Order: sequence, then structure tokens, then C-alpha cells
Amino acid sequence: MKFAKYLLIPWFTLGLYTVLSVYNGATGIIKYQELQIEREKVLENLYQLQAINQELRGSMDALLYDPETIRIRARELGYGERGEHFVRIVGLPGGRPRELRPGIIRTAVVHPSNANPNWAVHRTISFCAGLLLLSLFLVVDLLIKPESS
Repeated sequence: MKFAKYLLIPWFTLGLYTVLSVYNGATGIIKYQELQIEREKVLENLYQLQAINQELRGSMDALLYDPETIRIRARELGYGERGEHFVRIVGLPGGRPRELRPGIIRTAVVHPSNANPNWAVHRTISFCAGLLLLSLFLVVDLLIKPESS
């Protein structure tokens, strides 16, 4: 029965590896939290794109149905009616049309830590802990002599 405790070492090593993998593995809790943060960023970007879409839809409707908006936009682009003369004053703000930016494309960032899973590190830590437990059991068995009756 003295050697039965040595059977605990592989189970301890396997359990430690499992705990490390669940917490910090390629699909572990920490990686899941990082994905949640990226998901929040993408959802925020989606809401911004929806707001920009509503603005552009309103601008499109105005350009389709409102002749005054068409005239203003044409003047911003440099067009005019017959007989009009333009005076350009260089250096004043607002003379150029605003730049159209329909949206921001957001991509998920792949961190270098995501490219290499931590399974090798987890195995090494688990193996070293198993060796430490084995050496502890051996030292205890060698130092403590059983009393002879």
C-alpha cells in the first residue's frame, strides 16, 4: 500500500494540465473573454454603421425628392445654373465639399499570443509539477524509516 500514493502522480499531472487548459488554453476562459471584448467592439461598430446608414438614406431621399437639396449639393460640387459666376476665395474653411466617409471597417485583431497555443507551456508546467510531487514522495519515503517491531 506504500506505493499506492505514486499512482496519484499521473492523475495530479493530468488534473493540473486540464485546469491550466480550461483557464488559459486556446479555447479557455481568458481567450473567451478576449473574444467577448472583440464582439463588443464589432457590435459598437455595427451600431455606428447603422446610424451612418440612416444618415445616408436621409441624404439619398433628399437628393431624390428635394430640388433645393440638389441645387445646394450641385453648388458644393462646383456646378451652377446658366448665367451664374463663381467667386472663389482661397483659404476660407467650408469652401470645399465635405468628404464622404460611409463607414469604418473593423476587423478583429489577431494577437501573437493567439497564434501559438499554450499547450506546450501547460504540458511543461504539469510535467514539472508531477516530477516535483514524485521527488517529494521519494524524499519522504527515503527519510522516514519505518519502525521495526
